[in-house]
Amino acid sequence: MSAPAALAIAKLFWPETECSQISAQQATKTEKGDAKNLLEAASQGASASISLVANIAANLIAFLALLSFFNAALSWLGNMFDYPQLSFEVICAYVFMPFSFMMGVDWEDSLIVGRLLGYKTFFNEFVAYEHLSKLIHQRKTGGQEYINGVKQYLSIRSETIATYALCGFANFGSLGLVIGGLTSMAPSRKRDIAGGAFRAMIAGTVACFMTACVAGTITVETTRWQHFS
Repeated sequence: MSAPAALAIAKLFWPETECSQISAQQATKTEKGDAKNLLEAASQGASASISLVANIAANLIAFLALLSFFNAALSWLGNMFDYPQLSFEVICAYVFMPFSFMMGVDWEDSLIVGRLLGYKTFFNEFVAYEHLSKLIHQRKTGGQEYINGVKQYLSIRSETIATYALCGFANFGSLGLVIGGLTSMAPSRKRDIAGGAFRAMIAGTVACFMTACVAGTITVETTRWQHFS
């Protein structure tokens, strides 16, 4: 479902204004390896992947370490102003809060969905889905909806929109994977890849938001139907 949105956003971010230098026939031509049998081909592939995997792992560790440093610096700064819970994901929660509302999430749920998007952007979508599953479980078990004026879980429609909005690899950790993987395959394009990685993350995030908007338009809660009937 996100593939059409990804293609549309890619064309908007990188419009194709010139004729391609590579035709469809040239793109389908592949070079044959010099391996004589399956075992030799498997051995060559394993040897060639060592540098690729090592490059990806090193870039991923570097990006996660850099993010941890920024998070620790924000926490230290928050302690100075009596706000120790200040972190990068908290900032992302307030940044994504209006985007959550524009996707169709109720305003009272926007901060919670924005926090989930912050987890997804700062860490990855698996961490965000883990937090979303806890919210869904809390709603199904019939917990208190508000505690001290703060909402504790989402509505069903907000859960649906959040599920699609979180379904993507656009996060800071993936930047290390993309840069490490692509630069290993095309070392001469390292500067171009590094320059476009952040834009690609933004484009991927927007594509997920577009998919969530479509999911929100076709999702109506039962209570709302009862209200209009």
